[in-house]
Amino acid sequence: MFDEMDPDSPIPLYHQIAEALRDRIRAGDLAPGDTLEPMRDAARRWGVNLHTVRHAYTALAREGWVQSEGRRGTRVTGKVRPRPKGPAERHDLDRLAARMVAEAERRLGVGAAELAAAVQRIASRDDSAEVPVAWVVECSEWECRSHAREIRDRFAVDARAWPLDRDGSPPAGDIVIATYFHYNDIRVAWPARLSEVRFVTIRPDPRLATLLPEPAPSGERVRVLVCERDEPTAQIITADLSQLLPSDRYDLRTTVFDAPDEVFDSLGADDVALFAPRVFAQLDDSQRSRPGVLEARYVFDEAELLGLARDLDWQPARLVGHRGG
Repeated sequence: MFDEMDPDSPIPLYHQIAEALRDRIRAGDLAPGDTLEPMRDAARRWGVNLHTVRHAYTALAREGWVQSEGRRGTRVTGKVRPRPKGPAERHDLDRLAARMVAEAERRLGVGAAELAAAVQRIASRDDSAEVPVAWVVECSEWECRSHAREIRDRFAVDARAWPLDRDGSPPAGDIVIATYFHYNDIRVAWPARLSEVRFVTIRPDPRLATLLPEPAPSGERVRVLVCERDEPTAQIITADLSQLLPSDRYDLRTTVFDAPDEVFDSLGADDVALFAPRVFAQLDDSQRSRPGVLEARYVFDEAELLGLARDLDWQPARLVGHRGG
């Protein structure tokens, strides 16, 4: 059994671990009744995330190689394995593979190596695999759902909302993702869970700049009101937006208000009101649809989100056929 994973392989890390354990069972190194290494110990030895090992053990249990017995661990079963294919079966398989290579070359101009890689990707997929659950923590349900959609749209992950004002904490064993903005809030709310939380940076959605009007031909800047209910948060959002909206084109102004009408009454015909996400969520449909009213939407940092996905061995949504709710 190998002790190192190949992170550059197209084969998912959990699949590499599962296949290594299958080989040990086939070879008799792991006999029926033997207990697999505890997941945390295996994660440290392989140099992978705990969730990757859990995914591998779950895949083996679903196939019948092992059986989870809760706190007693995961044990090898006595399931009978299929007998190896004989010469006749291998000959038929080779003929089928040759036809596939010829067809791929004729129709797509694809060689044997590229076809083999595609077959390997399909073989590595586990469409029946249990989709991992990830709880997204933010200060409002609106923001939680927004970031959860980001994850579900890209990865085969059941991303769910867990706003900070919800009682209790996310279920133990599930992935918990939060933004650095709420690091101290989580440290106070769930001190025992802090080490389990994966923190990710958020930034203003780059697409926001495409929704704002162009400055006037005279060169007069577009006035943008950054709207929040408390001054410190408004200042932070304004600073974030200043990296996206250059000062030679946009006049960013922090606006603290008690009632939305205060903002609407001060809004000029060519002005834009960018409401903080948690505040935008509190507006009714008629207020959100007013001209010049937009959400100062935040999204996960692209590089950090991809790094998190690699670390947790998340599969792309389009490959697994996941449908997020």
